[in-house]
Amino acid sequence: MQFTTLVRAAVILLVMPVVTIAHHSVGVTFDMSQPVEFNGEIVEVRWQNPHMHFTMRTVVDGVQILMGVEGIPATRLARVGVSPEVLEIGATVGAFGFPSRRYEDEMYATNLLLPDGREVLLDTPNPHWTNNTIGTGRDNTPGEIGSDRSLGVFRVWSSAGRGFIDRPADNQLTEQALAVREQWDPFSSDNPFIQCTPTGMPTIMGQPNPMELVDRGDEIVIRIEEYDLVRVISMQEPPNQLPESTPLGYSFGRWDEDTLLVLTSGINWRNFSQDGLMQSDSMEVVERFWLNEAGSRLEYEQTMTDPWLFTEPYTRTRSWVWVPGDQVRPFECSPY
Repeated sequence: MQFTTLVRAAVILLVMPVVTIAHHSVGVTFDMSQPVEFNGEIVEVRWQNPHMHFTMRTVVDGVQILMGVEGIPATRLARVGVSPEVLEIGATVGAFGFPSRRYEDEMYATNLLLPDGREVLLDTPNPHWTNNTIGTGRDNTPGEIGSDRSLGVFRVWSSAGRGFIDRPADNQLTEQALAVREQWDPFSSDNPFIQCTPTGMPTIMGQPNPMELVDRGDEIVIRIEEYDLVRVISMQEPPNQLPESTPLGYSFGRWDEDTLLVLTSGINWRNFSQDGLMQSDSMEVVERFWLNEAGSRLEYEQTMTDPWLFTEPYTRTRSWVWVPGDQVRPFECSPY
């Protein structure tokens, strides 16, 4: 199929009416309806991605146990000025959060009380013990948002505090997709979101970490912090036959005035979302990247066609902001 035909199909999709989540989902793995609080001595620390983790010696029902405490990624903590030194082995801390749905000796911490009385806001902006806090408890990158349209799209783009917030409604999904989701076991060894398995398209574009767009002439490279992934968008005509499919697929782009239009196919990633929605090898994704008027935000629209998953093309949007000085940091995912 010629590139002009591909683009024509992409434009058709983009003018159709809009039909309205890198790491596991906390709400799936932990019981968010049962807040818990523990105090104990830190005996081990793993300052890592996709989740910081430490172990503390505590007492539950009169019995001393080792409690595993999970938190947000180390890169996110570093961005808000929280360093590994806050978790000193031998120190007694308080942890507030939610219990694991699988293990009695695991929890997810949203707040951490340090021996000096400071409270670390991990995954909430709301203090639990005191207003003497460090951290922000938010996904968005701290710092003043800059505005410079002359820089174009080729720079580092930071999280605006959310990825995709829209989810397809059940009436936008096929019967087979709903049936597979109903049987989904999030704790199965087949679930890539509880491992260090890099996420594929189109899911990866919802990740909450910075990314950088780099102009290399015949191709545009997207450096994505989560899993240290690199997407390549060819700006040349696609071949008549794509190579063997990959998790990120094969992306071909062109400029439509100031909008970067990208069509991706040849995707063998199967997990559309962390709630058990699966996609097929028929998935095709049309993306649009463009600057807002001030040049402070990168707008993004993603339209997906997969007759196995959706009853009609499904569109979702998000954006990134420009925070001068932010950078794509090494992710170096470490399995537990």
